Amino acid sequence: MLDRQTIRLQNNEEYTVFVGEHTEPEFRKLAASAESRKALFFVDENVYRLQADLVNFLKSLFNEPYEYIIPAGEPSKSLQQWYSLVDFALNCGVTRNTPVFAIGGGVTGDLSGYAASSIMRGLPLVHVPTTLLATVDSAIGGKTGINHTSGKNLIGSFYQPRAVVAPLRCLDTLPDEEFVCGFGEVLKYGAIADPDILNILKGKDLLSLRENTSLLGTLIQRSIKVKADVVMKDTRESSLRMILNYGHTFAHALEKICGYGTISHGQAVYMGMIAAGILSTELGADISASLIEQHHRAMGMEQAPLHISGRELTAAMQSDKKKQSDTLRFVVLKKYGRPYIESVKDTVMIEKTWDQATARIKELNES
Repeated sequence: MLDRQTIRLQNNEEYTVFVGEHTEPEFRKLAASAESRKALFFVDENVYRLQADLVNFLKSLFNEPYEYIIPAGEPSKSLQQWYSLVDFALNCGVTRNTPVFAIGGGVTGDLSGYAASSIMRGLPLVHVPTTLLATVDSAIGGKTGINHTSGKNLIGSFYQPRAVVAPLRCLDTLPDEEFVCGFGEVLKYGAIADPDILNILKGKDLLSLRENTSLLGTLIQRSIKVKADVVMKDTRESSLRMILNYGHTFAHALEKICGYGTISHGQAVYMGMIAAGILSTELGADISASLIEQHHRAMGMEQAPLHISGRELTAAMQSDKKKQSDTLRFVVLKKYGRPYIESVKDTVMIEKTWDQATARIKELNES
């Protein structure tokens, strides 16, 4: 079964997200509609090793396939790797019609998308997400970018793909920790827009969903729908789309301090949501923290970096893209499904929030 969701943007452009077990017909249609028989394939090195059949199938659809293997891990979201992709593409003799297939997880998609947006001012981009996190989040919505020492995703562009095609069988080869990582974003969608996601997952072992493909498919569809609905209303994050950053102001600062790739993005977002939940409660929210906290073991919180102080984290937030003037902006909740943006000048309040969050995770780990 193939799930299709069409994303119609504010500028009247549109593209379709396909998710399913048998995606070959969709890839054939994309190749047939391409205006070039040459194509670029930017592939994560682990995907290249584990999904060779998929990569070779995609290459077989074009007369002149050129592949570039991207080193796995967050450090690849760098200016050096971006330049290497651009240099490779130009040396292959691309034209403005040459499609780019980004095959991998969030790192590959963000990096390849930014390269595609900048080569000849824009090459046709097809995302082929191979992780749960990329399928439900980073491949959708047109955010591309690389990291800078000052912060995460500070260099980039909004650049929409021509299509997103996610072969679900790729999830079978994910390590357990990478599979679970994607639930950081799935739980986020439940918190900000679809609380039924949190209730569906209540009492469930996240890893067990590897075998429950029907339920996993439902959660993926619901997550994509939340992301699609928000992106269609606010393509460039001018207002509503900011709600997708629930937990991320804390998470991005944490990733910066730990070193990009040291903690997974899903784990960082999970910790950020625990902190955002505490902040929401301090501001008067009525939410059941247990719906998020119950997954702390599955999300690997026993190995979480709980030694980082609120003061360190708040200092790292100062370069966050969501900062305005001398205030930090946080997505918080009135209740699950009702997010809003809160501007905070009181850094002591944020320091205390983070310290409370790490203390709470310690309690959960010891229980």
